Amino acid sequence: MVVKVHQFKNEPPETQYAPLWDFVIAEKEIDLDVDELSYIILSKEKEIIEEYPEGWANQPVHDGYTGLGTDSLTARFNYFNVLKWDYPVCKDLHNEIRILHDQYVSNTSDGKFNSKYTNRKIRCWANVMRKGQKINKHCHSTHQYSYLSGHFTVACNDTSTIYFHPYNQQSYPLKNSPNSMTMFPTWMAHKTDSHEVDIPRITIAFDILISNPDEETTKDDNLVTL
Repeated sequence: MVVKVHQFKNEPPETQYAPLWDFVIAEKEIDLDVDELSYIILSKEKEIIEEYPEGWANQPVHDGYTGLGTDSLTARFNYFNVLKWDYPVCKDLHNEIRILHDQYVSNTSDGKFNSKYTNRKIRCWANVMRKGQKINKHCHSTHQYSYLSGHFTVACNDTSTIYFHPYNQQSYPLKNSPNSMTMFPTWMAHKTDSHEVDIPRITIAFDILISNPDEETTKDDNLVTL
C-alpha cells in the first residue's frame, strides 16, 4: 500500500534564535480484519478493567492525560499489549507496524542513530470511546530517548485525530477511517474530536521505544520486540 506523507519543514533559520523543524506524519491504508479486531477488543475490555481495577504493583491507573478517565481501557495501557494476544489478526497488525516503521525510517533518517539503537520494543494498547467522549490534547513523551508513535483506526464514525505543530500550535486534522494507520514523532501532541454515535469508536495506539540501558522502560514484560 502507498504511504501518504504529510511533511512539515521550514526554511533554514537566519538567526541563531529562529526555530528549525523537519518532521513527518506518515499515513497508510492497510488491510486487516477490523471486524474481528473490534470483537476481540470489546470482549477483552471488561476483562482487563476488572483484572486491574486500581492498577498493579503500586502503579495506579492513569489515562495518560487523554480525559477518558480511570475507568477506561486506555487507563490500563501499561497492563496489556494488543500484539501479545494470540490471534492471527494481532500478528498481522504487528507485521504492519514493522513494515510502516521501516518505510518511515528509511525515508526520514540519515541512519545516524539506527545502528546505535537496534533493540526496539513496542507498547500497544486499545482505546474504546463511547458517545460523547473525546481524547484530550496530549503527547506520549518528550525525553531524549523519544522515538515514534502510531495510531490505527479499527472502528469510527465521522471523527478525526488532530495533530499539533510543536512551535506555532497550528492544528492538522486527519480524518479517521477503518484500516488507516499513522506514524509520527512520539513528542507530537494530538487529540480527537468528539465521538457522537452509539456504536463505540475503537482505535489502537502504539509507542515504539528504543533501548535505554539506564531505564526500565524497555524491560517491561508487556513490551514486544519490533
